[in-house]
Amino acid sequence: MSRDALQLVYEQREKQVNQALKAYQHAQQALFEQRQQLQNLHQYRRQYTNQLSEKGSQGVSIADLGKYQQFIVQIDQGVTQHQQGMVKFEYDVQAHKKMWIEAQVNHKALGMLLEKKAKKKLALADKKEQMLLDEFATFQYFQKQSQSGL
Repeated sequence: MSRDALQLVYEQREKQVNQALKAYQHAQQALFEQRQQLQNLHQYRRQYTNQLSEKGSQGVSIADLGKYQQFIVQIDQGVTQHQQGMVKFEYDVQAHKKMWIEAQVNHKALGMLLEKKAKKKLALADKKEQMLLDEFATFQYFQKQSQSGL
């Protein structure tokens, strides 16, 4: 694979890292929003329970008490369903994090390969240059020898 092709693959992997990071951040944001909604449900339940306590201290009918309790049960069911649904969001965060880390590893490995190839190419160029310098020095030495022998 030529250096240019490898460089293109490296750049493509870099884009994949960025895309994976965006997906991971999006999943984190979605989970954060779900947690906020769950907190809001808990707060709503507390407010509703406090409202029932206030009305209970003033006296509440059996029918109204039943309605309050039924509504609290519905809120509790909503909380339970929301908690179960959050498992998917938590899984998504973990899955996107894993993909992001894998993309980083692949990108870094290609970067190291490119760096290794560049160092090897530079070493070969240095060796070639040294050989040319040695040949030139040898040529000059023999040229001086032949001129001084004349």
